[in-house]
Amino acid sequence: MAIPQEFIAELRARSDVVSVIGEYVALKRASRTSKGLCPFHSEKTPSFTVFPDTESFYCFGCQAGGDVITFIRMIENLDYVEAVRRLAARANMPMPEDGFDDGVAKAKRRIREQNREAAHYFYHQLYAPDGREALRYLHGRGLTDKSIAAFGLGWAPQGWDNLTKHLKSKGYRDDEIEQANLGSKSRNGSLIDVFRARVMFPIIDLQGAVAGFGGRTMEKDHGGRKYINTNTTLVYKKSQHLYGLNFAKKSKSDTLIVVEGFLDVITMAQAGITNAVASQGTAFTPDQARLASSYAKRVVLSQDGDEAGQRAIKKSIPILRETGLEVRVLRVPENLDPDAYINKYGADRFRIMLDKCVSDTEYTIGDIRAKYDLTQSANAAAFLQEACGVLAGLPPIERDIYAGKLSQELSVEKSAILSQLEAAGKKRRYAERREQLKALERETAGLDDKLNPQRRDHLRAARAEDKLLSALLTNPDMIKKAREELPPEGFVTDFNRMIYQKILDVYDGGGEVSVSGVSQGFSVEEAGAVSRLVNTREALQTGDGALSDYINAIRGEKDRITPSDIAGKPPDELDLYLKQLREKKK
Repeated sequence: MAIPQEFIAELRARSDVVSVIGEYVALKRASRTSKGLCPFHSEKTPSFTVFPDTESFYCFGCQAGGDVITFIRMIENLDYVEAVRRLAARANMPMPEDGFDDGVAKAKRRIREQNREAAHYFYHQLYAPDGREALRYLHGRGLTDKSIAAFGLGWAPQGWDNLTKHLKSKGYRDDEIEQANLGSKSRNGSLIDVFRARVMFPIIDLQGAVAGFGGRTMEKDHGGRKYINTNTTLVYKKSQHLYGLNFAKKSKSDTLIVVEGFLDVITMAQAGITNAVASQGTAFTPDQARLASSYAKRVVLSQDGDEAGQRAIKKSIPILRETGLEVRVLRVPENLDPDAYINKYGADRFRIMLDKCVSDTEYTIGDIRAKYDLTQSANAAAFLQEACGVLAGLPPIERDIYAGKLSQELSVEKSAILSQLEAAGKKRRYAERREQLKALERETAGLDDKLNPQRRDHLRAARAEDKLLSALLTNPDMIKKAREELPPEGFVTDFNRMIYQKILDVYDGGGEVSVSGVSQGFSVEEAGAVSRLVNTREALQTGDGALSDYINAIRGEKDRITPSDIAGKPPDELDLYLKQLREKKK
């Protein structure tokens, strides 16, 4: 059951798009719009624009867009119904029809309920006789019962179906337990536990719900994976979560310390360092970086000192920088992880190291330096060339500072280093411009349009469809005439046909033909496409003449065959098509 359009319209009226977005983005008024730095990608010049007249937003840099609901979906990582609920609570509006739930929302609710029940079960098992060894293990890692309770740690006991039997006794069906990835089908078709004989770490989302679990084996020779995590479900995707962020966001620090494992976060919190989060053993993903940038200005990367940890740091740096975060790196001595270091040397020594952590640039230069014996002049020259390639991407002041440091270290004139930096900078800028040009060419040709892949073969038709849709979205009074002249099946590309059909459906239902009205039920990417149509219309012509021009252009392209079509047509159909073309030219 869809949320009534009347409710959405009232919710939008009470959720001023500038006011809501302004709670997350620093906006400045610019004529009839408001602009700010995009929260969804890194930029120095504002390209993120809020349009009060269309009650929508659009970023001209990364093409994110939509209405106020879409913005909340993206910034808070929520689905449509959850975003509506969030805005409704903000506006003090009760959701329509008490008990409202669509299929996906209900499934998500059931998964979260199971996860909560499973977390309670695992916690109680930890303090049961069967959990004695697991509890001894956690105490041996320096954790107190208070910390164990605060983070909800537990024990998944031995056996094949302890948890699944427990969940069934609470009324959950086999298919629901599978959907939550708490149970899976065995070879004989019976349902068995996913987590068995493992110390359990609940992964809490930013709303305080249990989204998933991580399970650690206690066996030294485990013969398999040391950790297993919940697979992707409707409420959990590993690449979109940071373990411990639900606690870290409450700290008053503008810095997040990024560690690798669950125990690192818990040990640090127990030691009073409450702004730590774990990337769960992987390099940062763009989603995690965006999440971190919503709660901090800088991050300190403190992954394990082994080769895998250092690779993760190198991969994470550019991803984090892309979001505008300041990045620093902490090398923990003796290749220890933060958990082991604190247990060995204490929290005070760890804090001292934190204060002395280096910038990502210093870390990268140090990594390059380690490859060369700088007592050899040839090596020094090679080091300098490689280092300049890194420094060339920095702002001028930073470049000058590092040029001075390298000058002293290598006994080379600073002016010579700055000259080499300028040459490296030109080379870098040229490469960047070439990449931008290639990207623009691909975009213009429709090569990178994932939403509308048919644009590539039908570029002229797709452009005409875009203009027609834009005209209808901004001038709904033209919809009746457009329908008379061009039915949905007359569209060439499937994606634009879908938008056209949605416009007609909203219009026929008496709803408001707008970004919000048309985007209901769309993905955030699809909503962004609708926002683009509405808010990038400088060259758009309206009126009956323009409408007919767009429709005629679409009709003219409808029957045009493409190279990919030719490759798939049998000879008799191809002969017929060529005959029709000759007839049209007479």
